[in-house]
Amino acid sequence: MLNSLKATLLLWVVLLTVLIAPVRLFFDLRGQLQRTSDAYDVGLSDWALALGNLVHVIDGQVEFELNQQTEQSLRTSATDTTYYIVLDADGQRLAGDAPLASPPITLARGERRMFNTRVDDHPVRMAVHAVECGARLCQVRVAETLVKRDKARNESLVLTLTLALVFALVFAVAIWWVVRHAMQPLESVNEQLAQRSLDDLRPLRRGRMPSEVQPLLNAIDQLLQRVAADATRQRHFIADAAHQLRTPLTALRTESELALLEAHPPAVHATLERVHRSTQRVARAADQLLALARSEASSNEPGDPVDLKAVAQDAAQDWVPRALERGADLGFQLEAAPVRGHRHLLGELLANLIHNALEYATGTVQRPARITVRTGVLKQQDGAPRSMFEVEDNGPGIAAEERAKVFERFYRAPGSTGAGSGLGLAIVRDIARSHNAGVELLDGEDGCGLRVRVVFPPGR
Repeated sequence: MLNSLKATLLLWVVLLTVLIAPVRLFFDLRGQLQRTSDAYDVGLSDWALALGNLVHVIDGQVEFELNQQTEQSLRTSATDTTYYIVLDADGQRLAGDAPLASPPITLARGERRMFNTRVDDHPVRMAVHAVECGARLCQVRVAETLVKRDKARNESLVLTLTLALVFALVFAVAIWWVVRHAMQPLESVNEQLAQRSLDDLRPLRRGRMPSEVQPLLNAIDQLLQRVAADATRQRHFIADAAHQLRTPLTALRTESELALLEAHPPAVHATLERVHRSTQRVARAADQLLALARSEASSNEPGDPVDLKAVAQDAAQDWVPRALERGADLGFQLEAAPVRGHRHLLGELLANLIHNALEYATGTVQRPARITVRTGVLKQQDGAPRSMFEVEDNGPGIAAEERAKVFERFYRAPGSTGAGSGLGLAIVRDIARSHNAGVELLDGEDGCGLRVRVVFPPGR
């Protein structure tokens, strides 16, 4: 059995057609040939009947009179040779062609016969009529060769086969169209599911779906509802957990900072620093989990007009002081870049990119860290303008074979020394997806560092 429903339907229709069509063709051709043969037999029998009317009994003698014009008309044919003979009651030839006298045939009064025989080694069709000769019976036999019958049979065969071929082609096209039209509802469902993002769990569009497909659609919708409900519960759990963790983590981070500032034994200084760094790291992870939950919850909302330049300007107020504290050069090259989206999510996206750049550019290179944030509009090959975010650093970059993996949640590339949790680029990817944007990881200037570019679709 084929895996394709369409192919299965077409295969069965073709098989049934191949089995039934020859039988239908045989009977059609047979009927056509029989009708043609009957028409020629009627003409031949009419000649025999006409010649029988020329047989008379005069003074007890059987006479047959046929003028030359009538005989010439009987024998004239463009294709066949016509023979005739008139026999008296004793089987003696009164007129006509002697070869038709055999074989002897006995007929009842009013009887007629049609059969095939041979005359002068030529196959012929013969009509034999019984004619009353007084109290006895005479016979009239008329025969003709089979040239026009064979020609008519061949023409009928060619015509029937041609019509059968044309019918088969038309039938095949019609069946293909019918099957294709019947499968369109399933193809429509397939297109809907193929074009959806993982976060789009709305019920399927029904339209004019046949009743046989409705149970399948109902089952898919029920599955989508269960998945949506489960995803909502997970988002709420993550958001609630992250929110509940933020307050104690903030207090713990504040206490660790105060402990570092207050007088303490030198022996515990390193321990306090590790506690403080771990607290900052966990607090950052909680903030990122909360941002991740917000991005998933807002993935199906249309958003509002936003200028990426304004989002970057807001980020500058928060991140420039932090960069100065770590000795990094954080610069901004901003141009208007209009998009449609959620401003708080776009701000979170940019914050994660800057945070990653600060972590890796300041923690792994000997030279001063340099980070550049850019916004603007790109014109790509199709000519449509696309707004973009771009954050470039002079850090160690990411190896080409690792660039696909770093978007996975909690994944950190081997040898990473930053204090990240492996969620930054995952959040960037999810927020970008919710805005139908794409994320590219490129080499930095002169092949050094990393340049992360987020490109939004035209018209957003």
